Amino acid sequence: MNNKSLNLLCLPYAGGSENIYTKWKNEVIGGVNIVPIELSGRGKRMQDPLYNNLNEALEDIYLKSYESVAESPFAIVGHSMGSILAYELAKKLIEEDNKVPEFLIFSGKNPPHAKLGTNIHTLPNDEMLQELQKLGGIKPEFSKYQELLSLFLPIIRSDFKLVETYEHVPGTPFANDIYIMYGSKDMITSGSSLMEWDNHTSSSCFYKEIEGDHFFIDSNSKDVIDYVNDVCTKYLVNC
Repeated sequence: MNNKSLNLLCLPYAGGSENIYTKWKNEVIGGVNIVPIELSGRGKRMQDPLYNNLNEALEDIYLKSYESVAESPFAIVGHSMGSILAYELAKKLIEEDNKVPEFLIFSGKNPPHAKLGTNIHTLPNDEMLQELQKLGGIKPEFSKYQELLSLFLPIIRSDFKLVETYEHVPGTPFANDIYIMYGSKDMITSGSSLMEWDNHTSSSCFYKEIEGDHFFIDSNSKDVIDYVNDVCTKYLVNC
């Protein structure tokens, strides 16, 4: 292994912030720099406006991440909504700047051409909370804390709108390897369409099942980080 380093850009799921990836900084292998991308309207950017659509989100994360990809080898990982953002960010960097990621990790999401088929962002607050509870992303007792709900629900509604109104535009498949993580009990990524990620690369596509529901990235972070380390090690050894 040489001394080459890698910037790993990390994009969160709907309702999430860069804090999802905080612990990764201490647990990834040497040579990998975790670069969490904070989305507008949450965390350290709580005062910034929420996105109206995915194109707004894409332009924002493109500007926020460009410094990390301009002169350094990089890869991108995203979970759920973050996978769609990672996919579109990679396309934009390749097509507009010829900045090619070393690899891509898409987690907790069927491929971008597969319609989600839900309209959670249009539901009343109580029904939206019920749907989130089914996915495992929120505990029932959370609904007791009205002050937290008043902060959280607009974020999650905006994020679900991005995903549920997203229109995939087919493009040239990636020329690099892609890695797919999915939960063993995840209702969103069940079915044969998950395996159609193969269509989005002319290189190799690898699949890794992780024990857990849709939010296995939190509930089973050890296995997730172990796999990310395996993927990064493969790059660092071969680069």
